[in-house]
Amino acid sequence: MRDSAFEVVLGILGRRKWLGFIAFVATLSLGVPFAVFLPNVYRGVATVSIENLEASDLVRLNVPELEARLITIQQELLSRARLSDLVMRLNLYPGLRGRVPMESILSSMRRDIHIELFRGDRGRPTTTGIKISYIGLDAKSAAAVPNTLAALYVTENTKIRERQTTDMAQFLRAQVESARRALEIQQRRLDRFKEERAGQLPEQVSLNMITLERLNTRLRLNTNDQLRIRELQDRLGAGLTTADGGVDPLLAAKRRLADLQAKYTDKHPDVIRTRAEIAELERQRKATPPAAPEHTVGVGSSEAALVSLQSEEKMLRSEIAQYEERIQAAPKVEQDLEALQRDYNVTRESYGSILKRYEEAQLAESLEQTKMTESFRILDAAIVPSFPAAPNRVRLLLLALFFAVAASIGTMLLTEHLDTSFHSVGELRQFTTVPVLASIPYVPSPTSFSSIVRVALTVVGVAAMCVMLAGFAYKTARHNTQLVWMLSAPQL
Repeated sequence: MRDSAFEVVLGILGRRKWLGFIAFVATLSLGVPFAVFLPNVYRGVATVSIENLEASDLVRLNVPELEARLITIQQELLSRARLSDLVMRLNLYPGLRGRVPMESILSSMRRDIHIELFRGDRGRPTTTGIKISYIGLDAKSAAAVPNTLAALYVTENTKIRERQTTDMAQFLRAQVESARRALEIQQRRLDRFKEERAGQLPEQVSLNMITLERLNTRLRLNTNDQLRIRELQDRLGAGLTTADGGVDPLLAAKRRLADLQAKYTDKHPDVIRTRAEIAELERQRKATPPAAPEHTVGVGSSEAALVSLQSEEKMLRSEIAQYEERIQAAPKVEQDLEALQRDYNVTRESYGSILKRYEEAQLAESLEQTKMTESFRILDAAIVPSFPAAPNRVRLLLLALFFAVAASIGTMLLTEHLDTSFHSVGELRQFTTVPVLASIPYVPSPTSFSSIVRVALTVVGVAAMCVMLAGFAYKTARHNTQLVWMLSAPQL
């Protein structure tokens, strides 16, 4: 018949109890020192509150984003120079200084420092906070380090903001001067162009048209006056007019008589009356002195008037040509003026924009100097912890015990699995169908000296192995804050 499961378990325990005990003790020798000799670490937390106290958008435009500035400050505080000074000033890691390089100590310190940004909105200006935590080997340093870093955050932020706002104001001041000079150059170019193109500007086209029409009217009147004077001179030259420009009655009567004789006979009443009129006029002309001087004066006066009108005509035609040239050049002048005006407007807008930013930078600098922008203050200072934050030794001891029991059971089961010998009649019957006629029980032989020596050497070897494992655990666990981090991550 087969052995029951209980009998099998008892058999394995009876055969492998010492091997299981060795595995149990060895595992405890490794796990217990870890739980016992891991250093106590203390956790200190300081919180810095950053409040935008009614800071306007224009202020935030002149300084970098808050998160970027905080990252810059964090990199500055975690630099080698800052941390070295902090280690020496607060006497941190006294057991490691002198034994390991400073770079290793600083790397450990960077792992022990944890900086977290958080923000919240409570229906008021957004508040951003910085939570600074530090894991130290003693309670005082665990509180001193985050408090020192929090104070440095406040100080560095103030310095950076003042430097940035001052630099920004100085930079924009130079930009404003440069833009102002460029605007003045554009203004001078525009003014010079208007002076050189005076009379050809687009806004003067309508005035030029009116003036041109007026000059054309004057020219027409001048031409008419010249024609009248020339007609007068022609009449004077033919003798049909008097010196004062009137019609000679005698010549008119003779001409009328000639016209009547061409139509009628000499006995016609009109012909007779005209002859009588001519005779009367001739009698009167003989009785009146000759007026030759007056005729000469009239001709000279008309010549002077004609010369004056001709001179005026030349002047009018010259002015008309000038105004026509201005009107014809107006489209080209308008294009050039628009190009200059466009450059001037762009320069003026650029100047206005830079000037506005400069004024905003001045306001930001003023607000920074009066501390009216962001309020950096230590909201919660780190206090000296009264008990370690890690490790949880009870939990670690329970884990060591659990792993020791698991190692013992696993070792016994693995050894039993690798052993191919038969230890009971039931095992033999499970392996073969040949009937078992009899079994011989195990009869222990008397204890010999060699057996005693072998047992003693085994005990000494196991003890030495346990001591070595305990020493390795002690060496590894002592001052190993990184291992505490790994084993107590949820707590920290």
